[in-house]
Amino acid sequence: MLVMTQPGISYHFAQLEAQVGYRLLNREEGYFSLTKEGKIVSRYAEKILVLAKELDDHIGAIKKDGEPLLKIGTTPVYSRVMMPAMLGSFQKANPNIRIKLDTGSSGDMASSVVAMENDVVVVGNQKVSKKILALPLLKEDLVLITCNNHPLSKRESVSLKEIEGCPLVIREKGSSTRKIVLSALESMRVKPSHLIHMRSTEFIKQWVSQGKGVSILIRRAVMEDERKYLKVIPLKEKLSLDVSVLFLKSKRSDTSIQKLLHHIEDLKAKSVLQ
Repeated sequence: MLVMTQPGISYHFAQLEAQVGYRLLNREEGYFSLTKEGKIVSRYAEKILVLAKELDDHIGAIKKDGEPLLKIGTTPVYSRVMMPAMLGSFQKANPNIRIKLDTGSSGDMASSVVAMENDVVVVGNQKVSKKILALPLLKEDLVLITCNNHPLSKRESVSLKEIEGCPLVIREKGSSTRKIVLSALESMRVKPSHLIHMRSTEFIKQWVSQGKGVSILIRRAVMEDERKYLKVIPLKEKLSLDVSVLFLKSKRSDTSIQKLLHHIEDLKAKSVLQ
């Protein structure tokens, strides 16, 4: 409980009015009320009290848990093909660090670092904020994906020019793969019969497997068991996607982030992430 004398309250209130530059109270004998400016300050004071309480509760929860939380983001494909090996071995080596995994497009994940929604993200090449550090992780080959009975499915390699007139299924805006594919098509003046935009790589593969179009994805997007009904064909143009680890420069000394980065370097040295 806060204990303060009447003179003390009057002094502090006078100091507040001097700082704000407005009279905050209408004072009459035995009665007072807030001025228009006083009501505004009062509303903000109430918000500050709520935030202070939330902060106190949050810090208390952290102290209670005693375990740091590392928020990691990546694309849906990498959450399936890379993260199980990376995070499984990391958590085994660091059981005291809790992990929360988030997924989305490369663009959304890069933005989530700036917004401090995620601590570290693994994404395809992006133009990033000056606040972010980008550490190269690996390079992915892009390949053409068709169904098994597509006219191009028997080819050992395919040029982008050969998909002219075919329906092309591509990822949604924010995808690094999408940017590379559209840029390459524009530079070669290749025009598919129409573009189909999809958010889910899994849905893209299903669409292609039904012979409704072709797609260009990273090679590892197609799992071994999916190759029974999907054909993976190298591109003659050798398109590739640079994958990086992103985090805020201001967090470069964060212990949990540093442990994850060291773990990733170990996995790279062992070629586990290839």
